[in-house]
Amino acid sequence: MNNGRNTNNDERPTTKTSTIPPPLPPFRSVRMNVGPAPVMVQPQSFGAKAPPMMPGRNPIAQGKMAPPKPVAFTSDNQVTLMSNPVNKNSISTTTPNKFVWKVEALPQVPIYHPLERTAVTFGDEHPLDVITKRISNFMKEQSIFCNYEGARVVCSTTACLHFSIQLWQKNGNTVMEIQRKQGCAIRMQSLRQRIKDTILFDGEAVAPKTQDTGCPASIKQQLAKMVPPIPASEQQGSCMDLCQQMLSSNLVDQNRMGLESLCILTDASKVQDASAPSDKVLQDSKLQMSLLQYFASQEDANVHLLAVKAITQALEAGSESASNKIDLTAVFWQTVLQALYQHIQRPHEKPLEAALAIKSLRLLSAKCPECLEILQRKHSLPVTAFLQIAHEFGKQHSSSLEREAMQFMMANVH
Repeated sequence: MNNGRNTNNDERPTTKTSTIPPPLPPFRSVRMNVGPAPVMVQPQSFGAKAPPMMPGRNPIAQGKMAPPKPVAFTSDNQVTLMSNPVNKNSISTTTPNKFVWKVEALPQVPIYHPLERTAVTFGDEHPLDVITKRISNFMKEQSIFCNYEGARVVCSTTACLHFSIQLWQKNGNTVMEIQRKQGCAIRMQSLRQRIKDTILFDGEAVAPKTQDTGCPASIKQQLAKMVPPIPASEQQGSCMDLCQQMLSSNLVDQNRMGLESLCILTDASKVQDASAPSDKVLQDSKLQMSLLQYFASQEDANVHLLAVKAITQALEAGSESASNKIDLTAVFWQTVLQALYQHIQRPHEKPLEAALAIKSLRLLSAKCPECLEILQRKHSLPVTAFLQIAHEFGKQHSSSLEREAMQFMMANVH
């Protein structure tokens, strides 16, 4: 019986001599194996900062925003907005170039940052400016897109390999740390070794392991006998059917695998007969409808790059008979032409896609000359107005972009 009193089960008897101890300070733990927060790099842009866009919306296509004006690059690594095609007499420098790696001072390695086990330390025989210059030259020769931010550079390749290079200072030496972010680990291992050799040996040519070193003909014949027989045509067709199923899937990883497989089947350097798969890419309307979504939307940059690469290789490896069946009035080819024009119009934003777009349009114009007229009727500026811009930018930062722009200009000289 409680006699009207409220009892509390948590009450403890207290005496005059008992005291409540003070609360303990909060425990603060430090994780020893966690590096510093990654550097968030904004999308590359020149001139005025681009406004944010909602996913899945293209303000240019909806008529709400005018397309960006072409830019011109001067010899002293400057960029200017141009309202007309390139005119050297009217070039003015406005925005400094962000593609040249210039590091004033290196940060110290953070106390709680564990370096990669593949990190390389360079002594006094390799000054900082020499290291950054050799890395920049290597990236340019290999046509690797780079975004330089202080002592860190974020890189991307046409094989969808994304990695970063960070330079640190430790005990008076320069430490180079290369981290793979996304892509094939085997490609990253080979590329990491080539970058290291470029710095150590002043960019001397280091032949890739896959390069032909002059194997005797007799040994080649013996190796050819050991190669399994070429799959039958029905088996090759089943491969294309699997690609189409993965392209039409609702799973992103299957879409990516389907595009990668399509890039392999249309690559004449990797398969013995790439004409049949390439002809199907150029002619089969069902397969084209599966590919259409990757050209209409560029939300996933990786799958869009793979789609452009597959079309480029298909145009290069396709047979002559396929050109007679290309219907440029179809929705698929209209969407492809629009995507190619946008990349050629802005080569400084995505030089990897721009190089592939220029090559695709050059090959397509050789098969169907009316494609340039179709673009001319839709856009005020012709494609040729941007080739000089792409060539000048490629001379400084991308060998493939420089080469493709030059070949396109030479093919269209009248």
